Amino acid sequence: MTIQAFHAKNYGCLRDVQVVLGTRLHAFVGPNDSGKSTLLRGIQAVLECARTGEFRASYGGRKHEPTILQCHAIGGSYEIELDGEHRRASQFVTRGDPPRRIVRDAVHVPDAVDDAATLSILDQLRGARLCQLAASALRAPSGLVPQSDVVGFIDERGSGLPGIYQAILGRGDDAFAAIRESVRVLFPTVKRVAVVPVTRSEVSLEIELVDGTHVRASEMSAGLLYYLAFAAIPHLAPVSALLLEGPENGLHPARIAEVMRLLRNFAELTDTQVFFATHSPLVLNDLAADEISVVTRPPLETGTVVTPLRATPNFEQRAKVYALGELWLAYCDGETESPLLDANVT
Repeated sequence: MTIQAFHAKNYGCLRDVQVVLGTRLHAFVGPNDSGKSTLLRGIQAVLECARTGEFRASYGGRKHEPTILQCHAIGGSYEIELDGEHRRASQFVTRGDPPRRIVRDAVHVPDAVDDAATLSILDQLRGARLCQLAASALRAPSGLVPQSDVVGFIDERGSGLPGIYQAILGRGDDAFAAIRESVRVLFPTVKRVAVVPVTRSEVSLEIELVDGTHVRASEMSAGLLYYLAFAAIPHLAPVSALLLEGPENGLHPARIAEVMRLLRNFAELTDTQVFFATHSPLVLNDLAADEISVVTRPPLETGTVVTPLRATPNFEQRAKVYALGELWLAYCDGETESPLLDANVT
């Protein structure tokens, strides 16, 4: 796997956290306000900086303490260090045996790299796509995507979905037809998915039901819109990591397994790893133990703690009784997940 681990220090609620990420899919589960979203934002900040050379901090840390964000790839690691006093970012690539740290220019990335080994590390960490999908954004009409443009959502909420589907149609392959058929299987009342003009420069999504009724995007169910967004993801510009907030949001429980299957197929057939924050035991049921980390934040001064699910006490015994989602649900308390992390609880 490309991204082997992530390390964050003094980044929001992440005082000093190391997360193993050597799987195609990885879920962060735990109470609200424990640091799951901050982990995703930290990974995004590192990967986007590796791609563009520009560090855009989403969260601050403790003043006068450096902020460190690091992603480990195959053959080395990439690190951002933000000076705690002047907030100036420095970038480093560490590789070799023994490890050698190479200082990079903070703006002109290509000019600062001139060796194949360093370029290989940076190529593995080529950006991230963070999605917090919202039905209102998916419903909205959008402009057309020129053939020369990178195909992707306009923002984290999923704006621009109709334009993405127009671009998929314009490729002339069978991708749109395959998505349409998957929609017809999962949503039997749908006969056809279409991209229709709204103005000379804008398009919108529309479906036709089996009885001939045409349903505009403004009237579509949130579940169908979310599914269409997930189905479009494999056809967007490639990135190293897809970061999702609540992939279960808006979906009927029967559709969650379909979305997880779609995401797993996408991760296994491409170079993109999928990391997400979730509160759904149904999502966890479709994962392996090595693909789940429990995120907690005991005292505020301690900061976020990340524990692999497999490393929780009595895991092997508990896993014989429960599916993974039900295991978490049975032992969580929504605050510090103390029953899950207590070795005296069987």
